[in-house]
Amino acid sequence: MVCDGLPADGSPAVCQVGGGGLILPLGGDGEQEWPTAVRAPLYLIGLLWCFLGVAIIADVFMGAIEKVTSKRVLIYDKALQKHRTKSVWNPTVANLTLMALGSSAPEILLNVIGIFPTFQSSELGPSTIVGSAAFNLLCITAVCVVSIPAGEYRKIKDRGVFGITAFFSVFAYVWLLVILMLVSPDVVDTVEGVVTFLFFWVLVVLAFLADTGKLPGTAKPPAGDVVHPQNTPAEIGVMEFKVRQKYGKNRNLNSDEVSNLIAYEFFAPESRAKHRINGTRVMSGGKKVFGNESPWEKGMKLAKELQNDVHMTDVLTSNSGKPEVSFQALNYTVLESVGKVGITVRALGELVKNFSVEYSTCDGTAIAKSDYEPISGKLEFGPQKLEHVIEVAIISTEGHEPTEEFYLDLKDPGEQGDFVLGNYKRVTVVVIDEDPSGGRLGFEQEHVKLYSSDEPMVFPVSVCRKGGTSGRVACSYCCESDSAIAGSDFEAVEGKLEFEVGQKEASFNVKIMPKGRYENDECFRIILKDIEGEATFDATTDGGNDSCIMTVIIMADTAKAGAIQALSQVMRINWDAVEVGNATYKQQFVEAIYPGGSAEAMKEVKPFEWVMHILSVPWKLLFALVPPTHYAGGWVCFFCALGMVGFVTVIIGDMAELLGCVLDIPPATTAITLVALGTSLPDTFASRTAAQMDPYADNSIGNVTGSNSVNVFLGLGLPWMICAIYWQFVATCEQNDSWYLTYPSVAKDYPDGIFVVKAGSLGISVIAFSACACLCLATLVIRRIVLGGELGGQKPVAFLTAGFFVFLWLVYIVVSIAFGD
Repeated sequence: MVCDGLPADGSPAVCQVGGGGLILPLGGDGEQEWPTAVRAPLYLIGLLWCFLGVAIIADVFMGAIEKVTSKRVLIYDKALQKHRTKSVWNPTVANLTLMALGSSAPEILLNVIGIFPTFQSSELGPSTIVGSAAFNLLCITAVCVVSIPAGEYRKIKDRGVFGITAFFSVFAYVWLLVILMLVSPDVVDTVEGVVTFLFFWVLVVLAFLADTGKLPGTAKPPAGDVVHPQNTPAEIGVMEFKVRQKYGKNRNLNSDEVSNLIAYEFFAPESRAKHRINGTRVMSGGKKVFGNESPWEKGMKLAKELQNDVHMTDVLTSNSGKPEVSFQALNYTVLESVGKVGITVRALGELVKNFSVEYSTCDGTAIAKSDYEPISGKLEFGPQKLEHVIEVAIISTEGHEPTEEFYLDLKDPGEQGDFVLGNYKRVTVVVIDEDPSGGRLGFEQEHVKLYSSDEPMVFPVSVCRKGGTSGRVACSYCCESDSAIAGSDFEAVEGKLEFEVGQKEASFNVKIMPKGRYENDECFRIILKDIEGEATFDATTDGGNDSCIMTVIIMADTAKAGAIQALSQVMRINWDAVEVGNATYKQQFVEAIYPGGSAEAMKEVKPFEWVMHILSVPWKLLFALVPPTHYAGGWVCFFCALGMVGFVTVIIGDMAELLGCVLDIPPATTAITLVALGTSLPDTFASRTAAQMDPYADNSIGNVTGSNSVNVFLGLGLPWMICAIYWQFVATCEQNDSWYLTYPSVAKDYPDGIFVVKAGSLGISVIAFSACACLCLATLVIRRIVLGGELGGQKPVAFLTAGFFVFLWLVYIVVSIAFGD
């Protein structure tokens, strides 16, 4: 194949008569003759509008990715000798593959699409990758640092994975310098292209090993350290104990306050996809994913209030001139298994003589002789004895009891006494029982096979309670589609099962639809979750401690199969999913038309959201044509949305090149500024929301380093590998063809042709970014060591950090523009 088709010297520029991009200008040569004063504003407005469009379709794309990565399958567990339901995707692998592709799709596709049809590197693509990385790491991190309330910190939880992605986020760009400026200047051969792409898989494997604790120096995150609807009462009890220990010494916490504080201390963060989708919808006036205030945020505010509510127990509160006796703390929280609790009593002031203080216990919800040993007595204080410790025995009982409390009082001596009582004259002892006794809930059968019928069939589902029946307990139940689809194969039900004291079994019914089934065997799941009361799920069954799962298999009617069944097996189409998917199309258009996503939400939409919605309605209606996620487990939506992203990306590339051309701005400058900022804006909203809502920084800045690595290894590695292979094994160059005319200096060393990527501006940009990235990551490490968190802190320190990061970004921009070609 002759190496021809490249634009030679003297060819018209993209904004000149005879020139153009892949799609634009729509007006052809007539538009090319318009004055710059008209074209420049038009292209700028169009570019900004396209940024809004690509953010909206990325929302749809991320929804498909969320559906794909949430898939669960039934596997055989050799250890338990039974089948169990398991998630297909590891969260870290999902974040570095599909999630990273979703959040960086415009930048990646700009490079992939840009190599066609000439198999040459795009002028905008590589610089956009570097510019986007700089904005993500420096500017988005700066926004996250100052988004945290004053005095609060967010830190990286999974330091093993973050350490790997942080290393590769710098190494990836150093690698670009190695192959473009050192090993083979201005060219990328096949080995370099393949190795660059293979680094993507090395990153994924190492991150997976670190996440699972299989990489030396890493450990698998402990279970039970986050709160979710399926936590056992024992886990909730331990969380309550820790919360009361931390926040309840000087305040009697009610149940709502304890719940919010548990959410604050142990809340599990939302997925990266949800944060990205929410960020885009906030920007475009769409239906929001999260409410105005999460339970974690309520707990954060309460924790801040309690931390500021300082009680001084070593300062006299009376002006009587007498010694003052008081408990050291207002509350003591213990587990029932503790045995004894020691309660400190102090005497403050000038003690000139001995005196005694009477004390006694008092019942609350905890009962003497049943929950604790009652005590009473006298404490002798004097010049040589200023402190006593009262020990109260806690009685551990069989079976689980709710959280209870009792009190220890100091007796007031009256006005004639030798001392006075301080503010803490009654202490509350909270006893938390960490042992469940309400039994273990599970299905009577975990796997059920039903044979299809021409008539509706009612399937009774029995739930058993084993290992204890004390107390009233309840759990929720629901259905989850798999190859069998709710509404077509079965009637989805949800509700609550309640077990009274002594009750061992409860049941509900699921209706199986008549099908005259010509399809393959199909299955769906019935799930128990959200336990109320002192019970757990049977950990030995499918679902483990978190839930209980029954898999229902609807067997095909083999007597009616014949040719239709054979055809359906070949086509592998689940027509039930198609029916349900078709039904959701209407809802997609409703959400596209209404600001806020519905007529009800429209009533609360703010003026700015109205404006953004009006601007984005054409995009929303266009993208509502993308099939819902019900088809093929989300894959149809995935590929259709990916195609839409590619379409809008082509327009963005053309629009950016036209704008840069009419304003005489080099493509590299346009890429690292306008294009990089526009494609990264949704990530800014998403990371800011994640920083505020999540207790850790993994979803805000932890994902930035992963995306920056993936952008190079996948966004550049894949197209560069394709181009390098093409130029080495497919193209055959001859003298005087366009490749020779375009790259005469390279042709001397590679007469048969090779993939050319001029370092030039790209090399300068990569050097500047690599230096700034090292300084940024070093600053985050120092903040972690000195301040205890990568994000947040006192406002002066937070703004100083953010200002430094923004300064680094400006340095990167200035250096890239000033010293580039």
